[in-house]
Amino acid sequence: MKDKIFGSVFGAIIGDALGMPTENLTKEEIKKLYGFVDNYVEPKNYLSGKLSKGDWTDDTEQAICLIKSLTKEGVDIKKFANYLIEWKNKNPPDIGLTSLMAIEKLKNNDYSGIDSSSCGAAMRIYPLGIVFYNNLKKLKEEVIKASKITHNNKTAIAGALSIAFFVSRALNDKKDFILLDECYNYIKDIDEEFAKRLLEIKNFKNFNELSHIYNYFGTGVKTEEVVPSAIATYLLTNNFKEGMLKCINAGGDTDSLASMYGAIAGAYYGFKSIPKEWINGLKNKEVVFKLAERLYQLVTE
Repeated sequence: MKDKIFGSVFGAIIGDALGMPTENLTKEEIKKLYGFVDNYVEPKNYLSGKLSKGDWTDDTEQAICLIKSLTKEGVDIKKFANYLIEWKNKNPPDIGLTSLMAIEKLKNNDYSGIDSSSCGAAMRIYPLGIVFYNNLKKLKEEVIKASKITHNNKTAIAGALSIAFFVSRALNDKKDFILLDECYNYIKDIDEEFAKRLLEIKNFKNFNELSHIYNYFGTGVKTEEVVPSAIATYLLTNNFKEGMLKCINAGGDTDSLASMYGAIAGAYYGFKSIPKEWINGLKNKEVVFKLAERLYQLVTE
């Protein structure tokens, strides 16, 4: 279990850092600027000069805010809001528009969030999938609570629930297309249209080329694009590294795509499955070890 929890945390953060330099670029632009990305590279996208290779982005920063406000009883929403405000006050170079507007509202004690289907809730939610991996009812309550203070939108919430669900199932050693039906039942009361969209992943069961899937669902910042693509990558690849390389070279919202994939795949394959050079090249990895240790303690308490 420790190997799986560390795998999920490192998987998510490594995915974020590997995908950071290719974020917002098309597949063709990535090829032109970097060739094929298989390790950390200096960003040549909009983050050039703001972040450097091995750095993570807002995906991880928001997940850290969530981890710091978590107890085994659930998320302390007031704490979570305060950590988000604290982070935003440092003027991060990569904060999304929805999060920016929502955090401005939080400063005025307004917890109503923004009605946007961007993937900010889904990209940070994996810690809840870890802590409540054996209690799906409690997991659902906490995910909804932690999502809507920024992303108060049914698709954004359903997407966050889907990622948390797949992380929880991966920790339980489950990786199968039948999970799509289980996930459909889990989220259909929140957003049935999105739940049906996830079921469409089954149509690609016999495809071994993920680019068809990325073209079909999309890899942009919207939950309805990047979440199905991340889950499909997990279901259609056979090891941690293979899926990660697909994500970071896919184009679009690559850091979020790779981070969501990494959280799920890391939970399934474990820390031992992550290439050593990716662990060694990650900046501030001592912080990541502490975060993973904290989640492990919450699970075993």
